[in-house]
Amino acid sequence: MSEGSGTLAIVIFFIAVIIYFLPSFNASSRKHPNTSSIVLLNLFLGWTLIGWVASLVWSASSIAKPEPAVAPVAHSTPSEDGDKYQKIERLGSLKDRGLITEDEYQAEKIKLLNS
Repeated sequence: MSEGSGTLAIVIFFIAVIIYFLPSFNASSRKHPNTSSIVLLNLFLGWTLIGWVASLVWSASSIAKPEPAVAPVAHSTPSEDGDKYQKIERLGSLKDRGLITEDEYQAEKIKLLNS
């Protein structure tokens, strides 16, 4: 075995490894929420064509990002002025659950207190 063929074999080996783990690299670079599952599928079943294609398709699937829900806050009327603090508590609950941001919470709280 000559030196040139040994080097060629090493290059081909590394290219094959890169192609084999392409689904894992894709999932990792896209920050897919199921990256670890995709890597495991690719690692253990990637040698089968079906396992490799399944992990590739899964890694390329769209990643649904949940849109933050914004709770509508009704404007207070004179009869609801005593209810302001309950509305602020509800806003705080929405903020604690991650449904509204801190900035949205502060803006709605100021609206309630100034109305």
